[in-house]
Amino acid sequence: MEIIAWIATVLSIFGIVLNAKKLILCWFVWILSNILWIIYFSNNFNLQSLILWVVFCLFNIYGWIQWKKDKKPQNEKD
Repeated sequence: MEIIAWIATVLSIFGIVLNAKKLILCWFVWILSNILWIIYFSNNFNLQSLILWVVFCLFNIYGWIQWKKDKKPQNEKD
């Protein structure tokens, strides 16, 4: 289980770097890291952290959708 936490940590940091470079890929990386944290905390029976990472994952999905909308060329916007 510790390897999952290390992978999730690295992905979280990588997501921050991608976000700083304004790359939309950051959302996918963060969602992947959130899923790993959800797996980690569900196996460790830590309900508070599990709920927190589920919420983070949902907001990352929302952020990705919003960012995709905002990045559309002007002629594609309604």
